[in-house]
Amino acid sequence: MNPNVTRYPAEAIEQAVTEFSTPFFLYEEEQIRANCKRYADAFGPLFPNFTPLFAVKANSNPHVLKILIDEGWGFDCSSKSEVWLANEFDVLAQHTGNYCTDDELRYVLESQNTLLNVDDISMLDTIQGLGVPEYISFRINPGVSSATMESNLLAGPDAKYGLPWEEAIDAYKRAKEMGVQRFGIHMMTGSNVAEEDYFPGVTRKLLEIAGKVKEELGIDFEYINIGGGFNVPYEPDEPTFDLQKIAQDVRTVFDEECPKWNLTEPKLMIEPGRSVTCDAGFLVGSVTVIKDGYKKFVGINASCNAMPRPSIYGAYHHISVLGKDDGETESVNVVGSICENNDQFAMDRMLPQIDVGDTIVIHNCGAHAYTMGHNYNGKFRPAEYLLRSDGSFEQIRRAETTEDLFTTVSPWK
Repeated sequence: MNPNVTRYPAEAIEQAVTEFSTPFFLYEEEQIRANCKRYADAFGPLFPNFTPLFAVKANSNPHVLKILIDEGWGFDCSSKSEVWLANEFDVLAQHTGNYCTDDELRYVLESQNTLLNVDDISMLDTIQGLGVPEYISFRINPGVSSATMESNLLAGPDAKYGLPWEEAIDAYKRAKEMGVQRFGIHMMTGSNVAEEDYFPGVTRKLLEIAGKVKEELGIDFEYINIGGGFNVPYEPDEPTFDLQKIAQDVRTVFDEECPKWNLTEPKLMIEPGRSVTCDAGFLVGSVTVIKDGYKKFVGINASCNAMPRPSIYGAYHHISVLGKDDGETESVNVVGSICENNDQFAMDRMLPQIDVGDTIVIHNCGAHAYTMGHNYNGKFRPAEYLLRSDGSFEQIRRAETTEDLFTTVSPWK
C-alpha cells in the first residue's frame, strides 16, 4: 500500500475538530514545502536558471501561494484573475489562456512580470492591435496525447488547446515580423501522467520543433516549458514516479537535441499544480446520518460542492475514519446532501464501521478541490485552515454564508 496515499496528520486533525466546526479544508505547510524541495533537488542541479511555475488553478488561496513564492516558484496562470494574483505578489508568471477575450489579453500585456503563452496563431491579430509584447511563446499541440481520463486529453485532434505543430514555423515567423524579440515554446499534453518516459518525450518533441524553427527563422528560445501533469497517486496501490529519473532523462534529451539543432540551451520551465499541493490537503467532515437502504449510506456534512472531483469524473479519493484505522470493515457509500445522485465521495468503499459523529477525512484535497467548488443547491464552501510547520493552525479563509451567495445581486427588496 502506498504510504503517500494513506498518510494524514491524524493528531493535528484530532485537535482541529475540537477547535473548528466541520467541514473544513486543512493544508499542511510542511508537506507543500517538501514537495517544492523534491522539484528543486531533482531539476535544480541539472538545469541552470530552472524556472518552476505553480499552476494556480490547482489552489489559488493567497496564503498557500505565499509558501510557494517563498520556495522560489512563479505562477502558471490561465485567467485574468490568476494574473491579478501574480501582479499582487509581483512574481514571475506565464499566462496560458485559450479563446481569450480582448480584455483578458490587454490585461496580460499590461502586466509587467507576465509572459504571454499563445494558444493559436489567430490570436496574433488581436495581440497586434493591443500592443506587441517583447516576449511570446506558443503552446504546441503535437497531435497526440495520453491520459487516464478523457477530460485530461490536452492534445490531439479533439483537444481545444494549442497550435498544431505543423503551423509552428508560420506562427513564429508572423510573431517575429510583428516585432517580437524574445521567444519561448510550450507543450502541455497530459494531466496526472504516471509514465516516466512521457516527460523526456515531450522535451524531445519540443526541442525538435524549436530546432526546425531556428533552422528556418534564426530564432533562439529563451524558455522551453514542458508543462506539468506530474502524477499524484490517488489509490493506495498506485506507484509513485521517480522525479530524479525524470529530471535526469530530460537532461539527457537536452544534451542530445540542443547540439543537434544548434540551439542555445533554453531555460527549463515546468508548471505543476496537483503534485505540489494535492497530498498536502484534506477535506474534514462529520458523519450526520447513516442510512441502511439497499446499501449503507454514510451522510456527511460536506458535499460535492466543496470538492467536486468524484461527482464530475468519478475520481477516487482515499478516505480515513479518524481514530478507526484498524478493526472490522464494511462496504459503504460516503455521500453529501446535495440533491444530485452523483454527490457521492465513495461508492462500495470498504471502511471501518462508522457511527454518527465520526470524523471523515478525505485525502488529496489540496488541489482541484476548493478551486473547483460551487454553490449549487445554495451550499456553502467550507473554511480553509493552514497547519503551519510549527504545529499551529491559521484560518486562511472563512466559511461562506447565506449572505455571501447574494452579495452580487442587485437590490431586490
